[in-house]
Amino acid sequence: MVRIWGKESWDKAMYMPKKLRGFIDLIRPFTLLAPLIGGICGGLMGWVSVNPYPETPLPFLYINDHFPFIQYHKGFLVLLIGAATLVMLNGASNALNAVYDAEIDEINKPYRPIPSGIVTKDEARTIAWILYPLVLFRAMFLDREEDASGYFGIFVLLIMLITIAYSTRPLRLKKRLWVSNITIAFARGLLGFVAAWSIFGNPFTSAVPWLIGSVMMIFLIGAITSKDFTDIMGDKIHGIRTLPVVYGVRKAAIFSGPFFVAPFGLVLLGLMAGVLKFAMFWLVLLAIWGAIIAILMQTVATKEEKMFENSFVWVNMYLILLALQIFFCATYVFDFEILG
Repeated sequence: MVRIWGKESWDKAMYMPKKLRGFIDLIRPFTLLAPLIGGICGGLMGWVSVNPYPETPLPFLYINDHFPFIQYHKGFLVLLIGAATLVMLNGASNALNAVYDAEIDEINKPYRPIPSGIVTKDEARTIAWILYPLVLFRAMFLDREEDASGYFGIFVLLIMLITIAYSTRPLRLKKRLWVSNITIAFARGLLGFVAAWSIFGNPFTSAVPWLIGSVMMIFLIGAITSKDFTDIMGDKIHGIRTLPVVYGVRKAAIFSGPFFVAPFGLVLLGLMAGVLKFAMFWLVLLAIWGAIIAILMQTVATKEEKMFENSFVWVNMYLILLALQIFFCATYVFDFEILG
């Protein structure tokens, strides 16, 4: 028996120490998929922006007719390190948020590591404050291409400061209506993607990373509310002014719904302005998926998944975000005509 899902019994962690499993759950592995995929996709796009005509159709890989038959460019390791840095940054913010949300989680999510007693607040805080300096050091001294000019470290620092302000006092932006949503969307949507691009490319020489990051930011402003519908009781008791707490479930769903579709209008504007490639037109089809989830949010937003921590809507929010990142990357990387 192995404990795979966050809501399963801790007895299923029998093949590893419960404390270790608690540390893993503390950084919430499922949520790390977004910075992992986004870091790789954004990094690949940034690399293509400064290498528009590569010698091989597969970035970083070279196929030879003699041994070794496959070689890789040193940029491949830089990409992996950059993406891992963004993943660790998200993990650090998750651990820090868990410390300051411990009392809320005792009501909403008692199976999490801190309220269940597997991990203490001090241990979680220690993990966060070990990861944050490590992330910053790694970002500032990344072996980057000359075009990046050190922007990756600057963007990572900005994201760090925002995530700290989100969770900790005195700012505790998490408590503030709409500001909470905008904070997460700005840090993890816009800045996260631009940071990934800057692993190799200079984001100030093209509108592309800012436009794509803005698409993800607008999406997240509303979509991130999906995590709040199952947390109403604890949030209300502890003064966290989320949309469902302030407006109620139905109105919060109505306010959030358009953000599942509106970002694709920005994609169309980017196409018309010539910033995005025409092949990205097909990405607009994801608006149908977004519209379906926005409608379902009216009825299933407060129904928790059996395995995942939040609702069906929350899971689909992450899947749509991953699809956005992958589709943008696939279209941009394998069509080397640079626009914007």
